[in-house]
Amino acid sequence: MNGTYSQVQSSFDWTKLLHVPHQYTVLKIADQIDIDGKDDEKVWAQAKWTEDFSDIETGVITGVNNRARCKMIWDDTYLYVYVEIKEANLWATLTKHDTEVFQDNAFEMFICPNGNNFNYVEFQINGFGTVWDLYLPKPYRNGGKGLTNWDIKGLKKAVRLNGSINNPNDVDTGWSIELAIPLNAVIMNREKPPKVGSIWRMNFSSVQWGLDIDNGKYFRCMDKLTGQPLPPHYSVWSPHGIIDLHYPERWGYVLFSDRPQTNSFLSENVENAKLAMWKFYYLQQEFKKINKRYAASINELKTFFPNPIYWGKEDENIQMGTDTYQFWIKCQLPGSEIGWMLDNTGEFHEIKVVF
Repeated sequence: MNGTYSQVQSSFDWTKLLHVPHQYTVLKIADQIDIDGKDDEKVWAQAKWTEDFSDIETGVITGVNNRARCKMIWDDTYLYVYVEIKEANLWATLTKHDTEVFQDNAFEMFICPNGNNFNYVEFQINGFGTVWDLYLPKPYRNGGKGLTNWDIKGLKKAVRLNGSINNPNDVDTGWSIELAIPLNAVIMNREKPPKVGSIWRMNFSSVQWGLDIDNGKYFRCMDKLTGQPLPPHYSVWSPHGIIDLHYPERWGYVLFSDRPQTNSFLSENVENAKLAMWKFYYLQQEFKKINKRYAASINELKTFFPNPIYWGKEDENIQMGTDTYQFWIKCQLPGSEIGWMLDNTGEFHEIKVVF
């Protein structure tokens, strides 16, 4: 196909994805934690809250009446997560393990220990404490499929309701979740458990469906034209820019530490370099959708996508190798021996390179 990108229709605005994810420092503790759905132990007071969850696409915070947030601590055995969700209508229907819990109002958590976008864990829980946990070797967009028969062995969980579930006749205020996640259960491929200084990629989501009431019962709001339930609202800790939870590069950074961290542990130069790499990845995906092949060079991408807002000084550190069916993208900051590689499968990893 001849022409430029300005003459064709984009499937989504990938530029919304190009922002630095949130970061969080999780503090190491020595005290014991009772998993009861409350955060009344003294060690929980040392943990700071994440930012309030915001709309997954726009990043807009929905307000105090729908507030969701969480905090974390860790020891040599567990990662502890405490979640607080404000909700006016406590509602759940599913009670069987490993059913699609997100079909109810639910909390979701995603963990990628090695940060390479592959081999990650998805966890969901509803107001009944029903869990769906699964392992994904790679994201759905890259041909991955969730393995539902995989479980977080040794998980401890507790749900505490501030109201009564499935009762439209009272006023609910929300619910809380407390989790103890065995570190050894969520690392893959002989990876080692985290130590002080380790960084994982994680995200959290609150799933809320619009509800109607009929004969004293809650039902999901329906689309009158299709007869199907209206889609839920996803609010997340680190917004994605797209309504798709399976974009691990958009998840937040979690630093395992033994002391409180008040300053950013991320490097602005490094994060901008990574965003430039992902920009080229998204552009290659868009190019292939239209041209049925990958662009042969950076120059061909720039010719096809001529809008100057797409291009910047950070692109000077990018190298790309490509053919019709595959590509790789490399980046190394000047003066550094460490770089990164990203390929057409979506796998991202750190490498030691010399350009």
